[in-house]
Formats: sequence, C-alpha cells, structure tokens
Amino acid sequence: MLDKLFLIIYIYLTFLFSPLIRLSIRGRIKKGKEHSVRWREKLGEPSVARPSGNLIWLHAVGLGEVLALRGLIQELNRQEKNLNFLVTSSTTLSAEVFEKNCPPMTIHQFLPYDVRTYCKRFLRYWSPDLVVWSEQDVWPGLSSLAADFGINQVLVNGKMSEKSYNRRIKIKPLHRIVYKEFVFISTQDIASKNFYQKLGASCVIRVDGSLKPHCPPLVFDEKKLKRIKKAVSYKSIWVVGSSFPEDEKIAINTQKLLREHNIRKLLVLVPRFPNRTMELDKTLKDFNVRIHSKGEVPNAMTDVFVADNTGELGLWYKASEVALIGGTFSSLEGKNPWEALYLDCAITFGPRHAKFEDDFKLLKNLNLATQIASSEDLFEILSRKNNTSNLQSFRKLKTKLDKDLNILVKDLLSLMYEKDK
Repeated sequence: MLDKLFLIIYIYLTFLFSPLIRLSIRGRIKKGKEHSVRWREKLGEPSVARPSGNLIWLHAVGLGEVLALRGLIQELNRQEKNLNFLVTSSTTLSAEVFEKNCPPMTIHQFLPYDVRTYCKRFLRYWSPDLVVWSEQDVWPGLSSLAADFGINQVLVNGKMSEKSYNRRIKIKPLHRIVYKEFVFISTQDIASKNFYQKLGASCVIRVDGSLKPHCPPLVFDEKKLKRIKKAVSYKSIWVVGSSFPEDEKIAINTQKLLREHNIRKLLVLVPRFPNRTMELDKTLKDFNVRIHSKGEVPNAMTDVFVADNTGELGLWYKASEVALIGGTFSSLEGKNPWEALYLDCAITFGPRHAKFEDDFKLLKNLNLATQIASSEDLFEILSRKNNTSNLQSFRKLKTKLDKDLNILVKDLLSLMYEKDK
C-alpha cells in the first residue's frame, strides 16, 4: 500500500509541473541545451516512422551510457536479423554522437518527460516488444505504464554507488514498486547487486558485468586520418580523451618534459566540454597550438592540438599511440578505457577511476593498461619506442567477454518471443 502511494504521489507531482515543461524547453533551446528541431520528441511525439516488425526499446541517459548499448544491439541483431531497435537518451550530445555510431536497424529518439500523457503517446506509437533500461536511469511513471501495457522490462548494465544508494533509499517504496515489475536486473558487480536488493528489488538480480567492453570501436573517417598523418609528417601522436582540467595539467607538464628532452610528439586534447577552449588556449601559451574551432589543423610544427568538436574521439584514438584516459585525475573518477583499447591505443590512467574500477583493474592485470601518478610516469611511458598492447591477452579476454554477452542476449530474446506467444 505504501509503495503504491509513493507512485501515485510521484505521478501527481509530475502532472502538476507539466505546464512548465514547454516553457523550460524553450529556455533550454535558447541556451543550446535542447535540440531546436527534435524537442517535441520529449513530449512523446515521434519524428520518424516506426518500422514494421518486432522492436526492442533500450534507454540510457547520457553519452557514455548510450554508447555502451551498441555492443548489445549488434549482438541482438546478429542473432535476430529482422529485429528493430529504438534507443532513447536525454542529452543532445548523446544523440549527436550516437547517430554517428548508430548500429544497424536502430532509431534514436529523445526520452519523453515522465508525464502520463507524453508516456502514453510514446508507448502507443512505438509499441515495443521489450523494454531494456540501462544503468540507473528508470522513469517511475513510464516504467509503471509499460507494465500496465503488459511489456516485459529488464535493467542491464546496472551500476550503483554507495552515494547513489544513499539518495535512493530515502524513497525506497518508489524504487521497490518500480523494480517489482522487472523480469530481471543485470548488474556490473556484486556491490551494485547488493544495493538493488536493499532497495527492495524482488526480481531476479544477476551479475553479468559491464556492457562497455562489448562496444564496437568508435567510428572515424579513414581519409581524414590519412590527411592528419600526412599533415603532421607522421609524427607520433598521443591523446587525452575526454579531458578535464586536472588531466590537462598532467598532460601539459608531460609535453613540456618531452620537449625538454627533444622528443617531438603531438599532444591532442579532446576536452569533455568544448566550450572551455578559451581557458585552454591561455594555459597552452608556451606551445605551438592549433585549435579546431578556429578552423585550424595540426601540422609538423604543432605541439598541441585542441580537438574541441564532438564525435571525433574515435579518430584521435586511432591516430594516437598512447592515450591518457580522461577523468582519471579528476572528481569525475574516470571515463571508458575500452574505446581507446579497441582502436589500438596503449592505455594510461590516473589514480581516480572509481566509476570504472573493475575495468581498469582487469586491464591492468592483463598488462593492457598502465596506472600513473604523475607527469614523470607518463613521460617515461611516452619515451619508450614501443607501446603496443598485449594482443594475446586481449584476444583471450575478448573470447570470454563474448561468451558472457551471448548468455544475456539469449535471455533478452526469449523475453521478447514470450510476448509474441
């Protein structure tokens, strides 16, 4: 009874605030935080036609989370060729980058606000055969409505920190009634499994690991890669992606050490937030710098190139020999290391990587990544003549990961076929 009351209060509150949504969207469009053309998708209004046949709807909130779904979609598509996929996310950046890396048979739309009218419109139009929520982002109203529509729901790639759990436990009845409708929850680790259990999830909770290692490589332009290599006279390149100020400080000091020892390499900074270009330009005043947003390209004399555009991280990983994974010196606590590894980059990372602790630990144990604590450590790695990855270890790891993913995919397909019976 208490759980149902929490859900009713939540639905009532979203209804009360719904008149403000359009006003909020207009303000966000002016600030560049909302898509100026596709914003109606957030009201549950589709912008493309639904394909005929079975459709799985997958949702992830932001850029990293939505990109992590690609490997799962590809394997589902490999096992069921005629299956269609709808992927939703909430941020404009996630939509922009995902569309450049979109798997086959896949449509992207923005997730509607969790208002009953919008959600009904969304579910009636798309009529998914299965709902796959990813990580933590589950709309209670939309999830309860999907249950009313008789659609099977699961949560995959579940990851919950103690900090997140402490926030959610305050409204435990709401989470409990939402998770009650799930067939199963697939978590990245045992700690997350325990947190979901403490929140009252009564469905099957299993540990399948992270989806991020299963992602295909980020796309890049082969012709552009060749032009860059030629423009810099085939000089060695190393990259920080996606970078934050703390990572950039380590990288800039490392580049100074390389220059002092007459080791000529091009440093590429791919800032997580491109609007920091002016700040970066001042920090780099002692270097020969080129900046993408100024219409500049690197050449043989360039010390640092600032790639302050979106959707080209794959290009710079492929162009580079070594990558410092961004966020591993900042409070963000790390970014996805698998994207660099799959594009043949030697991986380095800092001491702050709690968000990807298991991933970095695994890669470090297999000699596929190196932890550093300072610019001197990074300089030592970049000074080596050979920084190639341990390919044999990587192949063995990939074989095991593929088997794990295959189990999850078969379970998801069986749930979809269950609806057809």
